[in-house]
Amino acid sequence: MPKKIDIPEKQRKHRWVTDAIADGQVVLSVWPSADEIAEGKKQDRFLETVAKVGNDPRVTSVRQEPSDEYHVVYLFDLDPDA
Repeated sequence: MPKKIDIPEKQRKHRWVTDAIADGQVVLSVWPSADEIAEGKKQDRFLETVAKVGNDPRVTSVRQEPSDEYHVVYLFDLDPDA
């Protein structure tokens, strides 16, 4: 059974989103390291980070794309004006 990921109740701006918007990006991509793909605490921490980034009020949507190199890539669509 998959572990339940805690999504923060209060939306907060995430540094990665701030940095991406400052660089003029409208999509932020995040992928796991080889250690974070395997089951365990590192995977849990990675998924919690994904939840925190996705909870940023400037993120309009989150997509998962399969990747041969990274297993999965999370794509966060950003609205710099939000």
